[in-house]
Amino acid sequence: MPRLYLTATVLLLFLLEGTVLQVLSPNAWGLSWLAVPRFALVTVIILSMFLGRREGLYYGLGIGLLQDVLYGQAIGVYMLSMMVAGYFAGLVSLLFHRSAPLVFVTIALTLFGHEWLLYILFRLFSTAPNDVQWILINQILPTVGLNLLFAILIYAPMRYLCETVEKGSRSIE
Repeated sequence: MPRLYLTATVLLLFLLEGTVLQVLSPNAWGLSWLAVPRFALVTVIILSMFLGRREGLYYGLGIGLLQDVLYGQAIGVYMLSMMVAGYFAGLVSLLFHRSAPLVFVTIALTLFGHEWLLYILFRLFSTAPNDVQWILINQILPTVGLNLLFAILIYAPMRYLCETVEKGSRSIE
């Protein structure tokens, strides 16, 4: 049952970031910078750090595929980048001790890598603007900052939910 709550939470955040939160975007208010809410990805990163890299890979695959099908320009771009992000976060938790500062640093680096990989892939398909400095300052850094603030807010509830899922899976074995 806790795994159902975890999946429902990720799906709810995915729906919120694609619908309601678009109204609150700085771009909708006429500002020159763009902060893209990637709340489902933040949740995938946190759960992969607590449940393992395989869980992060699977959740990243699912959310990335949904992102590609519903909002994407090409199938597979978001799926690849979210899978890599989930796997990387789970790999970091294997190599280092899971403390709160490490989790937030990992989230920031993974989000930056995700946004940078998206820019590279879309640049490869010639759909991204050419100016790297503009993309970095006006899109990637504000996106990482917004999602890091969200990660600080959701860290404790997600940690509790992941620990509940982990206890439930151990009791079944």
